Amino acid sequence: MAIIAYMNPFNVFRDFIRLPIEAFVSEQYTGYKKKTNEGLTSVKELLYRAAIVLVFLSAILWISIFLYVIFYYTYMPNVTHVRPVHLQFKSCDENMGVCSFPSAHVQLTKSSQMLMSSQPYRIKLILEVPESQINKDIGMFMVCAQMRAPGGVLVSSSCRSAMLRHRSKLHQVIRTLFYAPLLVSGFNEEKQFIQVELFSDFEDDQARPVTDAYVELQSRFVQVFSSELHIEAHFTGLRYAMYYWPKISAIIGICSNLFVVSLIFILSWYHLQDGFPEFLKTKLGIEVKTEKGADSTKMISKMKLEREGRFIPLHRRRIIIRRVSKIGEENLGCLQSIVIIR
Repeated sequence: MAIIAYMNPFNVFRDFIRLPIEAFVSEQYTGYKKKTNEGLTSVKELLYRAAIVLVFLSAILWISIFLYVIFYYTYMPNVTHVRPVHLQFKSCDENMGVCSFPSAHVQLTKSSQMLMSSQPYRIKLILEVPESQINKDIGMFMVCAQMRAPGGVLVSSSCRSAMLRHRSKLHQVIRTLFYAPLLVSGFNEEKQFIQVELFSDFEDDQARPVTDAYVELQSRFVQVFSSELHIEAHFTGLRYAMYYWPKISAIIGICSNLFVVSLIFILSWYHLQDGFPEFLKTKLGIEVKTEKGADSTKMISKMKLEREGRFIPLHRRRIIIRRVSKIGEENLGCLQSIVIIR
C-alpha cells in the first residue's frame, strides 16, 4: 500500500513538480523582496548618514570661522584714530597778529580706554599750511605734545621740529605754470601737508590710560589752515601678518580652528560611544578588559541561533512534516497493539 501510495501520479506531481515550483517561485520572490527592502534601507541609511556628516561638517566650519572672527576683533586694535585739532591763540591788543603760541586741547575719549595696552602706536600731527612767504621765512619751528590721563596726570610728552619743504624759484615757477588752470579754477591750492611724528612707539598704560592730548606750536608767526592728530597702530609679529596678509592669515587661522574643533568633536564622539576603540587604546597604552565567559556564551548562542534559523525550502518542509506524521502514526499503531496484547 505504501508503494502504491508513493507511486501515485498525483502524489508524484505534487511532490516533484508542483511543490518544488511553488517553493522556487516563493524563494525567488522572498529573495527579491528582501534585496529590495535591504536596498531601500541601505539608501535611507546612506542618506541619513550623509545628512548627519554634512550637518557636523557645516557646524565645525562655522564654529571655526566664528572663533577666528572673535579672535581677530579681540586681538586686533583699531588701526587709526583721527581727531581734529582746533588751534587757539591769544590775539594782540595793539598790534596785528598773534601774541601767544597756537595750542589745542584734544579729547581722545571720555572714560573708556581707547588705546590697547602693550601695543605700540605712532602719533602724528598733520598740518595743512599755505606756501606763503611768512611760512618760508619762519623756517624751522617746534611742535610739542603732551599725553595725559584722567585728572590731568602727565603720561608722556614730546617735542619735534618741523618746516616747509624747500622749493627753488625755478621749480615754483614751472609748477605754478603747470597747475595754473587748476589754481585759477580753485581745484588746487598752493599749500603743503607737514607730517610731524611726535611719538614713534607710544604704549598706553592700563593703570593710567590716555584720555587727553595737548598740542602746541611754538611759533607765533606760523600760518595754518587746519590740523589733525593721527594715532596709528604700529603692528609687529602676528598682528603685522594678520593686518597686511588678511586672507592668508584667515585661511591658516580657520584651518587651525578646524583641526582643534574636529579633534574635540572626535574625542567627544568616542567618549559618548563608551570609550575609545581598541586600536587607539593599544596605541595609548590603555588596558583592554574583556569578559571571556560572557562573550563566548553569547557568541555560541548566536551561532546556534544562526544555524537553527537557516532557511529551509517550502517543499522540503512539507516532506519532512509528512514523514514525521507517518512515523508518529506507525508508533501510535504499535503502542495500541502492545496494549491489546497485554
